[in-house]
Amino acid sequence: MEHAARIAKSLDLKVVKAACPHDCPDACGMLVTVDMKSGRAVKVEGDPTHPITRGYLCNKVNNYLDLVYSPKRVLYPHRRVGPKGPGARFERISWDEALDTVAANLKRVVSDHGPEAVQPFNYSGTLGFIGFNGMGDRFFHQMGAARLERTICSTVGGAAGQYTSGNAHEADIERLPEMKVVILWATNLVSTGVHAMPFVNEARENGATIIAIDPRPTRTTAFADWHVQPKPGTDGALALGMMKVIVDRGLHDVEFLREQTVGWEEFFEKRLPDYPLDRVAAITGLAAADIERLALLYGSTKKSFIRLNYGIQRHDNGGMTTRCIKLLPVLMGAMKENGGVCLGTGREMRGVDMRKLTRPDLLAGREPRTINMIQIGRALNDVNLSPPIKAMVVWNADPANCVPDTVSARRGMLRDDLFVAVHDTFFTDSCDYADIVLPADTTLERVDVLGGYGHFVYAYSEQAIEKQGESVDNSELFRRLAARMGYDDECFRQTDESMLRELLDPAFNPLFEGVTLDGLKQTGWARAATWSPTRPGYNSGKWPTPSGKIEIRSETLGALGLDPLPSYTPEKEGVNTATEQYPLQVISAATHYFIGASFQHVARLQEMMSRQTFELSPADAESRGIADGELCRLFNDRGEVFGHVRVAPGMLAGVVGAPKQLQGSRQLNGVNVNALVGQDEADMGRGPVFYSTLAQIERVVDPSGIQHFNAA
Repeated sequence: MEHAARIAKSLDLKVVKAACPHDCPDACGMLVTVDMKSGRAVKVEGDPTHPITRGYLCNKVNNYLDLVYSPKRVLYPHRRVGPKGPGARFERISWDEALDTVAANLKRVVSDHGPEAVQPFNYSGTLGFIGFNGMGDRFFHQMGAARLERTICSTVGGAAGQYTSGNAHEADIERLPEMKVVILWATNLVSTGVHAMPFVNEARENGATIIAIDPRPTRTTAFADWHVQPKPGTDGALALGMMKVIVDRGLHDVEFLREQTVGWEEFFEKRLPDYPLDRVAAITGLAAADIERLALLYGSTKKSFIRLNYGIQRHDNGGMTTRCIKLLPVLMGAMKENGGVCLGTGREMRGVDMRKLTRPDLLAGREPRTINMIQIGRALNDVNLSPPIKAMVVWNADPANCVPDTVSARRGMLRDDLFVAVHDTFFTDSCDYADIVLPADTTLERVDVLGGYGHFVYAYSEQAIEKQGESVDNSELFRRLAARMGYDDECFRQTDESMLRELLDPAFNPLFEGVTLDGLKQTGWARAATWSPTRPGYNSGKWPTPSGKIEIRSETLGALGLDPLPSYTPEKEGVNTATEQYPLQVISAATHYFIGASFQHVARLQEMMSRQTFELSPADAESRGIADGELCRLFNDRGEVFGHVRVAPGMLAGVVGAPKQLQGSRQLNGVNVNALVGQDEADMGRGPVFYSTLAQIERVVDPSGIQHFNAA
């Protein structure tokens, strides 16, 4: 870094340490080279000193300057002229006009219908401590607006973890090279968490066996030593079958179970007998011998690591599935050897005092209603909702594409009596339904601190360049709106730096021990204090659960009417419950090229993605007379989407792979695969059921008959 800085100085350049804020487990450290004469960033590269980034970036962020300087960016406030919907047109206006319009409409809605008629909608467009939450939540708490239940990604697994271990002591990928068995379970790290792969590879070089468990063949399953391919949604039964083999062979750690858990004896006696190899084989579609081999391999060592990912919880039985898998290292006592399971470190890493960040005290005793974000379509169209939603403010999100049943959401946003303001870096599909569009910045244009959810390293993101055009960050947007609304609490004038200094509080979260804002500014990153003896979990011997131990039997689950012991329940919409009408289960996994809506406006990444594709097994393609590359219609009674089939060798029969959350306006009929997904909730955490979706596929004989989405 010092050598690069010396060279840069001689060339009238400066190098700034920033961090990638996008919804990825890696939260990479970035070095941004800025031309001091022009003020433009001219190079973005990985920080070689960052212990996870190690000097390289993913294929998405390697193209970050194309995003920052894209001619398609929203650089100024805009007002819609003409009707809402696809093809909406906008004209540039001033910030004063935009703020006056937004404030006037919010005041009108609050006056006519009450503050609950205002619905905020945001999620993980940026994961910085300040950018994700913060000033926006303060603003809507002051108003008393409806709350948003942010469930769309990880609440199902989070609930499962809370009922089991209190979401404490996730395993650290930096310990992977020590492991003897590594299971990459329902995770395509090569595409969605590439900075874990060197650690996995080091484990392999040290003699570890790498196993990938996934119903689909992926870049990661191709890397693994062994690809185990259960039917979708049956992973919980597989975990239970493995545990039965481990216990039957006496490979479990009784001492660990006695000291650290409750309910293990009842689980052994009353539940594991229900999962003999033959039954688990019938459920999962795996050979009994392979299940036994997997169990014995995993049970052969405490030096084991399971990297689980978020797709597993996007089934309607995802909570219990996650709970079952998370108990495998508990039976083995893998924490004793720095192993375990990592679903996501975010709950530990981003454990900040939300009272300071979001200021719920501004509600002043009010308890506004809460709308589940995965059911925003239902709420917007509910004629009995009182008061109805009359205004939406959208930031860090693209609800027109990201939510289940996107046709319902779009139909709701199309209402003439609904005022919509969208704050974004690009004209997303949600902007088509907006009255006002406000320009958002990029990570190079703001300051924040990030905690990745795939490791234990914090990163500081320094502002590298001036904000482009008239764009503003999320905090500044809500400072300006608060002033227009007449909200005069001092908290709306607090600076981002002051907020960050408050949040890095080791008295609230022991992972912040030794982590300071000044230290982060100097180095760009800092390891979390995972070594702290006060860290909840194995370190302290005190788990953040009602019993203070890992709860194999959860009384909390029992009180909610759910099975207190780990179990398997078939999906309502899955391969084991498929119908003749809709026989295919749709798995809409993340792509190699985009992160949700992010990066879909980068031209060269769009060219790499090329077009919407459906992965289909050779057997399913042949039985339908579908050839590789043919245009097809994927449909059910909720919606339809069009794409070109890729006949994928190794794909399970009865399963279709479709890319997650593509920009609907780029698809032939204007919507993406989420048009097929219902708004039901999973078994825990009120999260979505994206993968519990059944459909049928057929060739398109006449493409001219495809109709573009029209809510009317």
